[in-house]
Amino acid sequence: MKIATNWCLILLIIAGAALSGCGSTPAPQAAKPELKIVIASKPFAEQFILAHMAAEVLKAKAKVVVDISKIGMGPSELLHPALLKGQIDVYPEYTGTAWMAILKQPVERDKTVLFGKVKAAYAEQFKLEWLPLLGFQNTFALAVTQETAAKWQLKTIGDLARQSNLTLMGDATAFTRDDEYPGLKKAYGLDGKAKVVDVNFYYEGLKQKQADVALVFSTDGRLKQYNLVILADDKQFFPPYETGFVLRGELAAKYPQVREALSLLSGKINEQTMTELNYQVEVAKKDPADVARQFLRDQKILP
Repeated sequence: MKIATNWCLILLIIAGAALSGCGSTPAPQAAKPELKIVIASKPFAEQFILAHMAAEVLKAKAKVVVDISKIGMGPSELLHPALLKGQIDVYPEYTGTAWMAILKQPVERDKTVLFGKVKAAYAEQFKLEWLPLLGFQNTFALAVTQETAAKWQLKTIGDLARQSNLTLMGDATAFTRDDEYPGLKKAYGLDGKAKVVDVNFYYEGLKQKQADVALVFSTDGRLKQYNLVILADDKQFFPPYETGFVLRGELAAKYPQVREALSLLSGKINEQTMTELNYQVEVAKKDPADVARQFLRDQKILP
């Protein structure tokens, strides 16, 4: 029995040596966790489109996983705190909104100065990074019908100010904010009465001649649908609202490919282009993700 036991030990040793010589399979290493970027936006067409652009370039160029569940999350007052807490990683913002609504600063009308101040303040106070701007702004504007523009020979807000007894159409906040009608009245001397309506009725209201002029957003797709005339802001009253992505600074420093991918959109969109993209979503009812992808293909950013 002792001899048999010894032979068993010898066979086990030989078998172990043979397995070792053939090379054993190493224990699998834990896979590196994939970087996930949470993209958010405000709840309107322009922001949906821009957020989906960000998602597409990040997937294609930075090779990261994107979470688009926060697209349409809410206004700046909700998005900014979420960014600070790391609940989201990036969202499109407007310089004028950042300066006045987030940083609580007075109006700054020089767009170059404004962007420099916003970028520096966000980095210093919040450790957030503003990426290079996209190339367009979505600011306030005054719009009239083609008929009204021809009748009164209107090209600028200054031209409009020469008319009396105007009916001015806007939403509830338009007649209380200093960067809207109250400020316009001081700057241009506009003479007229207020007509408060829902923003979605502006365009039909002008068509039905329920007002002479409406306060609109300068890249709204419905401006194209209704073929309205935007009056030039000849006194440069309206603050700049240039558009760019705000990114968590920690993320930008640790993963530079994220910054590089999003920066591919820098300078690629002007007001006319953004109005057309908004038109496709707001009026033609196309999916914002499809509109975003097609734009990126047209720009040769995606194949």
